[in-house]
Amino acid sequence: MGNLRSKCSVLVKLEFPSVKEARIFWEALKLETESPATPRSHVRMEQKGSLLIFSFEATDTTALRASLNSYLSWMHLLKSLYDVLVEEEPH
Repeated sequence: MGNLRSKCSVLVKLEFPSVKEARIFWEALKLETESPATPRSHVRMEQKGSLLIFSFEATDTTALRASLNSYLSWMHLLKSLYDVLVEEEPH
């Protein structure tokens, strides 16, 4: 059977309710993009207004899936924390 590994990529765009909220998430995740956990994948992230754009690239689909799952898990955690903190803010 031939080698099925080839470079792969995916683009993910997430729209936030505000520019401020997008910036908070961008700041929380930017260190992850600066020091990848493995040389098999890397992620570029940019903010355009209230939109965060993630560009995932990997040497194979397994590395791509792992990287994507990590970022989605971190986003879920950040969203949960953000919601709790917003609820606790005095109105």
